[in-house]
Amino acid sequence: MGNEKMYIPKEVIPGMAEQGKGLKLYVESEYAPLKACMTGNPSRLMIPDPDSPEMGNLFHGNMSDEAMEFMRKYKHQNLADHAPEMAKKMTMESNALADAVRSEGVTLVRNETGHTPESMVNLHTGWGGEPSWTLYGKSGGQVIGNNFVNMHEVTCSSVAELTIREAIAEMFMNHPETNWLTMPPIFPTTEHANVGPFMAPENKIFDGAVLCGIGVADPSHIDDLTKPRSATNELAVEVLRRMLAPYGWKVETVYFDSRYTYHIDCLITLLEDGLMAYPKGSLWTELPDFCKDWEVIDIDMHDHKKGCENNLVLGDKRIIAPEGPVQFYKELKDRGWHVREVDYSTLWDNFGSGLLCSTMYLWRES
Repeated sequence: MGNEKMYIPKEVIPGMAEQGKGLKLYVESEYAPLKACMTGNPSRLMIPDPDSPEMGNLFHGNMSDEAMEFMRKYKHQNLADHAPEMAKKMTMESNALADAVRSEGVTLVRNETGHTPESMVNLHTGWGGEPSWTLYGKSGGQVIGNNFVNMHEVTCSSVAELTIREAIAEMFMNHPETNWLTMPPIFPTTEHANVGPFMAPENKIFDGAVLCGIGVADPSHIDDLTKPRSATNELAVEVLRRMLAPYGWKVETVYFDSRYTYHIDCLITLLEDGLMAYPKGSLWTELPDFCKDWEVIDIDMHDHKKGCENNLVLGDKRIIAPEGPVQFYKELKDRGWHVREVDYSTLWDNFGSGLLCSTMYLWRES
């Protein structure tokens, strides 16, 4: 079946279906050469409520007092109305990431219209959920092998996949080996913490295996399910494990110290087969067998606080990474890597999410 069977009376995002032509949804591993990806866009910079159950769980202990107070004061409003210079800088950073991706020869799928439909922005506000922001492209899901898996962590990021839905449909229809899978949606409650399953699309993708990270503030919390989980809970990991098992994928878990960060992709970076990087001492449990013998570059705290692990590995010893870290980049350059630095400091300092949080890998293949 080809795309001639897909009836679309009028595009929602003009030109989006065209952007999907010639591409496929396939990620061999997170360190296979990157051929195509999607990044977020700055068309709607909405301010979340940091004290809502879902956002409070995400931000707790990971954001500066200044950032928290700013969000409390202007929650659910447009950033440009209250901090125009900050919004301008975030727009520049988002566009700089897109430019860097293109200049490195990677095909970019992105909403460049400058507009996101209000219905998408307000997707969850009817029951009290957060208005969507458009910066963080990764938040819509992950491609794992031939499987495009929608995932759901927080309502403010739900718009990411919808924005490029027409491109994804184009890729899906032209590649019959692709599967489209969806995790259970977010439980609609503003009075209780998310009952789950909830999963951030920040899992680490190895060749034939997925490593899910669950963040807790103390190792004693691992067996106490009443304690907060930073971005993914055990029920979601089990759902994903059963979902991917028929396609031959393993799914394993590592627990990490949530005082470092709330997402494992802000803690661990997979550089190439057999080589990863993270701050030693940040994991509460051992890595699984398929990666326990990998070499580890120890990330120092200065570089970690600059978001260096939240980067885009391009393959062939090339990487797009945030400006500022020193020791990690020196280590990479000593190993023959080309490091392309992009200023993402405003986004990182104010929302705690970086380059990789803004990027959904669509196609990685050796």
